[in-house]
Amino acid sequence: MILLLHTLIEAVVGLLFLLYPRAGELVPGFGSSEGPTFELLMKMYGLAALFLAGLSLYAYLKRKDDRIFLLLTASLSAYHYAMILVQTVYNPDQRAALLHFLLAIFLTAQFLGRRKVSWDTDRSRLN
Repeated sequence: MILLLHTLIEAVVGLLFLLYPRAGELVPGFGSSEGPTFELLMKMYGLAALFLAGLSLYAYLKRKDDRIFLLLTASLSAYHYAMILVQTVYNPDQRAALLHFLLAIFLTAQFLGRRKVSWDTDRSRLN
């Protein structure tokens, strides 16, 4: 379920940044800058968010495949942990860091939950 929520959040943010010129005012920490460089930043951030939404949706659709699921949930978790560091250091508005923190924790829980199952399966095969 967290993967679908993650997909939804990233897709909405991505589409917002790509299609709505004043999206920076809606997202904590972006402010209301203007100009071609800021527009470029918004478009690039939008594409990155849509890419993450796609990865998350793919992980959800392939949730039966342990290797794909574990790789993608670990990767998405690592991304959000890195974003926590960036948001904490460079963004005076900590709401974005909090959102990345929550997503990182939930994605890590998904990863560890599935990993524990495979560890238990491996352990039972040895006995």
